[in-house]
Amino acid sequence: MTKIKQNIWEKEYKNVDSLWGFNPNSILSQYVEMLPENGEVLDIGIGEGRNALFFAKQGFAVEGIDISETAIERCLELSKEHNLNVKAKVQDITSFEIEPNKYSLIILSNVLNFFPDDDIKIIIEKVKNGLLKNGLVYINVFDDKEPGRKKAPEKYEQLAEHTFYNERLNMFLHYFTRSELEGFFADYKMISLSQSYSLDISHGQPHFHSTLEIMSQKP
Repeated sequence: MTKIKQNIWEKEYKNVDSLWGFNPNSILSQYVEMLPENGEVLDIGIGEGRNALFFAKQGFAVEGIDISETAIERCLELSKEHNLNVKAKVQDITSFEIEPNKYSLIILSNVLNFFPDDDIKIIIEKVKNGLLKNGLVYINVFDDKEPGRKKAPEKYEQLAEHTFYNERLNMFLHYFTRSELEGFFADYKMISLSQSYSLDISHGQPHFHSTLEIMSQKP
């Protein structure tokens, strides 16, 4: 499954010069001052580095992983071009071991939607264990208002209320509810939680996405 998923994302990245653009998620830039100086940042699903490069410019040591070789190559090229401290490698989060109590910030942007429920729980626990005390976790996901959610039962095998399996692509699709995302971090301090519905013109034909963004702080 990992190889198939890797091929899917390789195709996505190779079809465009920039899949996600190069501006960081706005909430991340808004709360950058909450991080301690010289903190370490882990970007899971680093892509071409839009968030990683931003934090490297602020002086943070940044490392990240992505399943796409093309994305990692672009990220490292941009890091070298701008003389920034970003370490990135090709790896799947399900096999990546996060060192406990290491990071001031862990980023999961547009990642968790493509895993089944059990894997999502495991990934989030690994992330929580990897944070330092007072460390921040940022997650951006498609929610249950996402336009594709309504048509999903007609197109894919339904595994749970908001979880589906795309047999053709051998890929899972999970749409998060607000209460679900909040529940994962019920023991954390809520810094920010927002829902948005917006037009995406960064790749392919213009289309809408409904997303949830959460920033929480480890006690």
